[in-house]
Amino acid sequence: MTTPKAKRVFFFRIEKSLILKIIGALFLAQAAWFSPLESLADDIEFLRENPSSNEEFLRKSVSSLLADTLDDFPEADSELLILQAEEAHPANWLLEEELVSYLLSLNYQVVLHSKESKSVLPESKSLFYRIIEMSLDYPEIKRKSFLGGRMVTRRSWLNLSFRLEDGATGHVLWTKRGQQERSDFIKKSMVKSLNNQSYPFLSPPLPGDSHSRFLEPALVAVVVGGLIYLFFANR
Repeated sequence: MTTPKAKRVFFFRIEKSLILKIIGALFLAQAAWFSPLESLADDIEFLRENPSSNEEFLRKSVSSLLADTLDDFPEADSELLILQAEEAHPANWLLEEELVSYLLSLNYQVVLHSKESKSVLPESKSLFYRIIEMSLDYPEIKRKSFLGGRMVTRRSWLNLSFRLEDGATGHVLWTKRGQQERSDFIKKSMVKSLNNQSYPFLSPPLPGDSHSRFLEPALVAVVVGGLIYLFFANR
């Protein structure tokens, strides 16, 4: 005949095993929900301890696109090259600065567009540029490891077009369009310091994190409650 003490021990073992299984299942659920960085796409750059600011990150993206897109740009000659934006865009100043730097490295004599450019500089060429899309965003929040700190994916997307015209005749000498996407990781705690509030396109909003906000407190409550129950039940 089973004694009351033996029954208590039996049921205690069942309850203990059930609680441990529940806790294990919750940990596995959280591990599946917050995928570690190693499971993300291979083309995302590795996390750096001292990441560049959003402006520096976007500048590097533009510089990389220019190197790829202007690889067959006509060689420099004695004529001046006038840069001109085809339409207004909040990021024109950033593209123009990187474009000037790149063209100077190719030995071009570069001047910025003005109303007097064509009349004062008839012997010249004009390079028109247009930002079809230039964006920087934080598409998702992930974890560096299980229960580790939150990491934010930072992504830039560029879609630019260029057209070179003869200043005297207006004939199109060269045209090209370039697209590029680039990503890296930054700590969520560093996002604010890397943003540039002066330019909205350099300060994108963070994605919603509602799931972790409810899942983590629930997980902690279950784990702590289970440990407290086991502690008192074993006394």
